[in-house]
Amino acid sequence: MPSPFLTIPRARSMIWPGSQQTIGELLDQDKLTCKMLRQASAKAENEQVRKAAEVLLVDRERKIREYIDGGNLPRNIDEAVAVKVTDNGGWATIRELWYRHNDCMDWNRLHSLMGETQSAQIRSACVILLGYHYQVERQKILDGKGPLLVTSPKSSYLLRKTERYLIREGLVIGAALGLCVAYLLWYAYKAFFVYDYSSLADLNWLAWVIIGIGAVLVLVAGYFVIIRPLDKIINYLDSKIVSFKKGFEGEDHVVDALRESLDGSCHIFRNLHFNGRNEDVDIALVSPWGVFAIEVKNRSGTFEYSGSDFYEKRKSGYEKVADDSNPIKQARRNAAALKEFLDPDFNRNKEHAFVEPIVVWANSEIKVYRKKPAELQDPHGQETKCWRIEDLSFELDSIRCKKHLSEKAQREIIKKLESCY
Repeated sequence: MPSPFLTIPRARSMIWPGSQQTIGELLDQDKLTCKMLRQASAKAENEQVRKAAEVLLVDRERKIREYIDGGNLPRNIDEAVAVKVTDNGGWATIRELWYRHNDCMDWNRLHSLMGETQSAQIRSACVILLGYHYQVERQKILDGKGPLLVTSPKSSYLLRKTERYLIREGLVIGAALGLCVAYLLWYAYKAFFVYDYSSLADLNWLAWVIIGIGAVLVLVAGYFVIIRPLDKIINYLDSKIVSFKKGFEGEDHVVDALRESLDGSCHIFRNLHFNGRNEDVDIALVSPWGVFAIEVKNRSGTFEYSGSDFYEKRKSGYEKVADDSNPIKQARRNAAALKEFLDPDFNRNKEHAFVEPIVVWANSEIKVYRKKPAELQDPHGQETKCWRIEDLSFELDSIRCKKHLSEKAQREIIKKLESCY
């Protein structure tokens, strides 16, 4: 809750970190957005700035809601994302519709929405958001760096796994249908050409009861022996397919978020596979600030972590996740393997050979908590970074401290990674 002792005029008079202007001046010039205030209220180092951002965020969101609900046309990004659009028979704000799940705009959907709607308010919101997107990309070009460079394979680990499970599911369903058809044909042949039904007329009522009970038992046995196990197998394969598809979508969302925050001075490699490893690196980021191995997880649920240990909340309480499914250990394994692969390039450029692991939660609704201060640190004495996708632009600022990697080393590392495709 906002501090009851901090007034709005007092909050507006505070200096914004890294600026010579007050928060109020920046708000009046549309240089501060609700997203920036939200990040400051959660992570600003200065406590007074955190409280001021919290107070002004509540006030700004209230005024925006009143303005948009009054039917007025949006004038800036904050008002644009507050506009409501139809969503599965109901209503949701543009922010809820796009930002809640992936924290990045679906620009193609905005184009479609602008062409489909008759609402001047929604069309204005789309124009503002698309204009902002083009302005950001144009500025990257004017700065001489251009947009973020992305290298992707024709296929990926998740897509290959999805295809394999789809093939398995098809084989299971095909085999089951084939057996059913073969049995029906065999039974029809027996019924029409082999069986002699004349003896059925001599059966008494007790024999018919026994035959009926036997038929019911056969059906029940068939359900438990054939149908139920088959249903479990198909449900298992379906859950795997959905899981892999969800993981691939999570990677797409993170890449879109990185596009908004990074420019052409950086290069990312999707689903990087090298040295014949079974695992691939979801996203490898080569930047002036170093090389990063990013593990993307699009999970839902409640989790805790301590050092490299990762726990999932289940009915019986928190249970430790196996190493193969532990995202922190996966990120560290990938970072260590990528470092080993790039060591010759680092040594040739006489630079510090280190690849930093990062875990990004692509589902903004996931609940992940640090259980206690990490006891198990990585070899360089740093805890593995775990970022939420909605905080990605803010978190990236934390690695932009100083230049760690020379342009020559970047070029050689990028060239080596491109050869992996």
